[in-house]
Amino acid sequence: MSVQSPVAGVSGSAPTWRQFSFFDVEPVKDAHDLAGSPHIFQNAHEVSTVASSAFGVLVADVHGEWGRVTHMVERRGVLITIGEEDGIRNPLLKVWHLEKTDKNGFPTLLRSLKLHVTNRPHPATTIAVSAALSYLAIGFGDGTVILYRHIDQSIFSGSASLTALPKPRVIHESATEPITALGFKEATEDSPNLHLYIVTTNSVLTYQASGRGSGGTPAVVDEVGAGLGCAVMDWRAKDMLVAREEAIYACGVEGRGASYAFEGHKSSVHTHLNYLVIVSPPISPSGSHASATIRNIAALNGSAANEDVTKVTIFDLENKIVAYSGTFTEGVREIISQWDQVFILSNDGKLSRLREKPTSDKLDMLHRRSLYLLALNLAKTQKLDEASIADIHRQYGDHLYTKGDYDGSMQQYLQTIGNVQPSYVIRKFLDAQRIHNLVTYLQELHSLGVANSDHTTLLLNTYTKLKDVARLDSFIKTESRRTTGEKGDSDKDELPFDLDTAIRVCRQAGYFEHASYLAKRWERHEEYLRIQIEDAGNYKDALAYLRRLGHESAEHNLARYGPQARLRSNQKTAQHHP
Repeated sequence: MSVQSPVAGVSGSAPTWRQFSFFDVEPVKDAHDLAGSPHIFQNAHEVSTVASSAFGVLVADVHGEWGRVTHMVERRGVLITIGEEDGIRNPLLKVWHLEKTDKNGFPTLLRSLKLHVTNRPHPATTIAVSAALSYLAIGFGDGTVILYRHIDQSIFSGSASLTALPKPRVIHESATEPITALGFKEATEDSPNLHLYIVTTNSVLTYQASGRGSGGTPAVVDEVGAGLGCAVMDWRAKDMLVAREEAIYACGVEGRGASYAFEGHKSSVHTHLNYLVIVSPPISPSGSHASATIRNIAALNGSAANEDVTKVTIFDLENKIVAYSGTFTEGVREIISQWDQVFILSNDGKLSRLREKPTSDKLDMLHRRSLYLLALNLAKTQKLDEASIADIHRQYGDHLYTKGDYDGSMQQYLQTIGNVQPSYVIRKFLDAQRIHNLVTYLQELHSLGVANSDHTTLLLNTYTKLKDVARLDSFIKTESRRTTGEKGDSDKDELPFDLDTAIRVCRQAGYFEHASYLAKRWERHEEYLRIQIEDAGNYKDALAYLRRLGHESAEHNLARYGPQARLRSNQKTAQHHP
């Protein structure tokens, strides 16, 4: 087997997919023989099936002591297998305890029984087990699906009988459509019932396995089916992904959801973390092929090229990007997702490992191409912390600011509040004389309760400079937005700005009405009287205000402002009555 470097482009049939090299590929060697692949995989044609588990990669071969295993699934330390044994016509279901071994060191066999569905035996084609090990579904080549309920209770009941399993129920039959995939949609808060997806060659159905209304006839949710190996549950275990020649379809309980255009034959699909791995069937390299990778192989090998190549593509469906694409000249036998890595077993026994690059490296790739929205989506998918996401918003804002898109850049900078120093943003928009953008930022600082007195001064000065009385009114007369007391209880009103600063700036700018409103609203009696007497000349209002004060406050302020207010009031009255 030979592995080509990740391709630089995707087939022209899917022009909307952006291409990146988010995975590095390397060969996996045997621990005792660095010249070869792991010994267990060297005779790849003898490997019957492979499964990932909490205990590592599980490998079954055709020479197994208990026959040929065709399907394996591990849940909660329990391995469920389906296989075949010489002299037995029906498939065999076996249950093993991986954490307990027998006297020979093998996993303990808990259950073993034949799968009788009809009088004529048919091979099992697919298997699904719920996350809690409560339900087991098995699909067959004759279109039958059987369901075991409460299988965990039976397994852990302590019964020594190898055949002690609940009787399965036939939940679906179709004489013309083989079962090609099964998958459980686990219960959630929004959807408290467990559902089973049933995929045939021609359709996708759902069966409600738990809750009120369970046990009915499976309902068809899509008339598009899939071949064997070409349907798989998505990484959230929410939708069934169906791979067709023309596209990938996501089928939910209510019907078809999103679809992703990606033309070409598919031989199998697999999930790995938040990715979908697609294996394309072998093709002969040709200089006229739609894929640049295949054309490059043909050019490298020249006219002597006669080896078929298999293409492996890794998609991030949510972000609509191709994270890896490469070819394998000996074909692909198994795809294994384990330890946050993808392992590819080729038909010649070689094992390749695809290791995802660090998130920081992936983000750097996106930044170099100015793909900031994609970087933000990727960061959220990778569950980066708030500070890391804010830094992407900052870089995006810088990019838009440099291009002169001040409105767009401000929308990004607003997302950085709490993580980027406000002075970084304020300086930019002061230098650019973008006052309206600056107002937007300063208002948000106050709205979020992170503004200091300098920010309040700047915002109020900006309002007065713009003569924007409406916004000044709205800002000054805003009721308290934070109501947390000393112990976290809601018994203390606080303004979203510094009160002393606001009163001072309004007085200096000549907005005495706004200054007096604040002083009166928040019972700054001395400030209110000073504004009425020294600034606004509202002496009668000042005297009336003094009379309404409580005894202690009135006595203090009357001694200071009373004589002045009475004198000014009398002078003003005399001027009107000569």
